[in-house]
Amino acid sequence: MWAKVKRKIWEWRKVSILAPTVAGLAILLRMSGLLQALEFSTLDLLFQLRPVQPPDPRILIVGINENDLTTLGNWPIPDNVLAELLEKIKAQEPKAIGLDIYRDMPVGQGFEQLKTVFETTPNLIGIRKVVGNQQQAEIAPSPILDSLDQVGANDFPWDMDNKIRRGFLYLSDEEGTLVFSLAFKLAMIYLEGEGIAPQMKDETRIELGKAVFSPLRPYDGGYVRASDEGYQILLNYRGPQGSFDTISLMDVLENRIPPDLMRDRIVLIGSTAISLKDFSLTPYSNTLSGIPEAMAGIEIHANLTSHLIAAALEGESKIHTASEGVEWLWIFLWGVVGAGFTCQWRDIKGLPYISFPRTGVMISLASLVLIVTVYSAFMLSWWIPLVPPLLALIGSAIATIGYTLLENLQLSYKQIEEYSRTLEVKVEQRTVELRDKNQQLKLTLKQLKAAQKQMIAQEKLASLGSLAAGIAHEIRNPLNFVNNFASISVDLTEELIEELDNPRDNLEDLDVEYLNETLTDLKDSVVDIKQHGERIEKIVEGMLLLSQAERGQRSRVNLHAILSEAIELASHSYQNKDTNFSIAIETDYDEAISEIYIVPQDMSRAFLNLVNNACYALYEKYQADPDGYRPTLTVKTRTSSDRPTEPKRDPGVEIRIRDNGPGIPEEILDQIFNPFFTTKPTGEGTGLGLSLTYETIVGQHGGQLEVNSHPGDHTEFMIILPQTTASN
Repeated sequence: MWAKVKRKIWEWRKVSILAPTVAGLAILLRMSGLLQALEFSTLDLLFQLRPVQPPDPRILIVGINENDLTTLGNWPIPDNVLAELLEKIKAQEPKAIGLDIYRDMPVGQGFEQLKTVFETTPNLIGIRKVVGNQQQAEIAPSPILDSLDQVGANDFPWDMDNKIRRGFLYLSDEEGTLVFSLAFKLAMIYLEGEGIAPQMKDETRIELGKAVFSPLRPYDGGYVRASDEGYQILLNYRGPQGSFDTISLMDVLENRIPPDLMRDRIVLIGSTAISLKDFSLTPYSNTLSGIPEAMAGIEIHANLTSHLIAAALEGESKIHTASEGVEWLWIFLWGVVGAGFTCQWRDIKGLPYISFPRTGVMISLASLVLIVTVYSAFMLSWWIPLVPPLLALIGSAIATIGYTLLENLQLSYKQIEEYSRTLEVKVEQRTVELRDKNQQLKLTLKQLKAAQKQMIAQEKLASLGSLAAGIAHEIRNPLNFVNNFASISVDLTEELIEELDNPRDNLEDLDVEYLNETLTDLKDSVVDIKQHGERIEKIVEGMLLLSQAERGQRSRVNLHAILSEAIELASHSYQNKDTNFSIAIETDYDEAISEIYIVPQDMSRAFLNLVNNACYALYEKYQADPDGYRPTLTVKTRTSSDRPTEPKRDPGVEIRIRDNGPGIPEEILDQIFNPFFTTKPTGEGTGLGLSLTYETIVGQHGGQLEVNSHPGDHTEFMIILPQTTASN
């Protein structure tokens, strides 16, 4: 019996050594402040996971938003407007009014009116900034309200991550004068009507109704060496931004609220406009998008005021913390749990063995219990540290496993020595095998590189041959015409010279007619030569555009403007060609799309090519049936993320150009973007328009160009410009 007990004690020696050691290290990390940021993040997450409380019916916010600033036209609010606002609020008989607007000097007109309102409103509390912060220095209060002792401090202590998790009950200014916070003064006015006044229970604790407040100590909760300036308490937020009833300044001035909305409530007046930058980070600022959402300063004051009143009347909402000794014991307890849950030993060939799956499950369950315990405690208004005990739990488990593995390593050292004797021979054999394989791989790689070079060269030759054949075909047609008409022009010129060389006194009418016919034919031949020469020049210009290495500069341009310009140019061209031909143009532009970042001259040419091809197709179908056909061109734009039923694409801008022309045969759809491919009659197209358009949209701007056609019904081109191109 005694031997069995001794064996168990020997097995648990690791727990008695490792658990206190790891727990001590976790406490040292906690006291050094290295875990403070993690504890703050944990507290923020607890706030966010806690159910949001309903709006406090005792508090109403009058927020000055962007629309109010636009209506008023300036900031700060002139004295006459502020006086009118306070008179309207005062008329509804609120219990207290908190004015979170600095008024240390007159602003605009109406100072005497505002002074009268200040002097006749005893439940109005103004503000001053006592200690200042990194954004603002100390700001004096309104002299009138200060003389009436109706001023509170609007300061908040900032944590290391610039978030507000604490609030002041009072603090001292540079002269040592005690200044109550705005929230505390408003709460005292409200509670005075309930027969409640703050009482000092001892040197530090303040009794307020059902609640007893203690000042925040430097190491309370997850804090380490927190500033103890003034009388600070942990701020218990009701919820994220928007957790209080809020109306706008203009709602009050224009009487758009019920006449008893503010009766017996605390009314807080302050800025909610983003442009005034009176916002701060709170535990609710972290979001899934990664962009912090700040809370208006007036709403933070509302949270602290609500916190104090709820604690006094209901005995709730106050956040408690444990003493340092209790927190250390809490960390040590979880260190023992972590080490104890890995003590699942059995001997295998004389070596202690730990079941890693079983240990992993036990530690995971213990961690879950710890997290649930901390969350449950927070739901009961207790902030218990989570990170140090979690580190102690996992660290003790890892340390115990490591210690066991080290023992196993020492015990198996002799076996390793025996294995090492044969290891060198095996390593040498394996090295020879790897060397042979390495030589084979090098030879294979060399052969692959040679084959790759050969394939690339063949592809280049094939592409060059295809391009040369296309160029030769396109240039040969107009060149044949040039040669033929040049030969005819030479013959006609020689005949004309012969006629002129015959000496005649008077030319007969027949000769004159013959000469005129010859000259007319000669002129027609020269005109044809000019036209086909110009076509050759267009082909060369298109080839130069295809081979152009340098592109224009990108800039922000109006997408709808260049689309409208392309539509106007192309449609007018065909309507001028045939006055009886008219195109019905339908546009559906997404107003959310304004400017896009593109090379304007290249993209305009691409749009013009697509619209011009659509107009050509419409005119071609119109000539076949001029009476029963209505040519229609439709152009639409929208953001490509608005297509939930279509295949997923990169977000960006989508342009659709559709015509109800004859359509494109299915057998040539995959060829229309090839250089020199065209279905137009000889002389009417070079076959480079769609090729250049594809290169501009896909190659140059990284977009997409797709075509959807139903022969006899319509053809639609869809352009998608990616977000990097379409962003402002």
